[in-house]
Amino acid sequence: MNEQLVRDHLLTRYDAWMKAIAEKDIDAIASIYANDAVYMPPGQPRHTGKEAILAVWRTYFTRPDFKALYTPVISISTGLDIAYDVGSYVISLTRDDAPVEIRGKYVVIWKKEQGDWFVAVDIDNTDHPL
Repeated sequence: MNEQLVRDHLLTRYDAWMKAIAEKDIDAIASIYANDAVYMPPGQPRHTGKEAILAVWRTYFTRPDFKALYTPVISISTGLDIAYDVGSYVISLTRDDAPVEIRGKYVVIWKKEQGDWFVAVDIDNTDHPL
């Protein structure tokens, strides 16, 4: 597999991630994270392990109007076994009966394991106060 094939595959994984968010499909979200992944969302403590991360995603999915769009900018290691994405996101939801749009940036580190790519580290923060 060359760098372009890895990039294309990771973009396919992102498409699956965005579809999972749109459909609030927690099983599809689970398939994206490594078992030992770490998630560091804004204003929260570190969440380690797939089950802890899924608990956070379940809280997001309690909002019927929660939407998220990630814009990945992927770089791949020369060994083709680690990739990192320094991208941006837009989240929309309703807070206190008013629509809210949250813009921010993130870093996602992907690792190759057992023949596929999984998120090992996911950290994001907003461009403005929550």
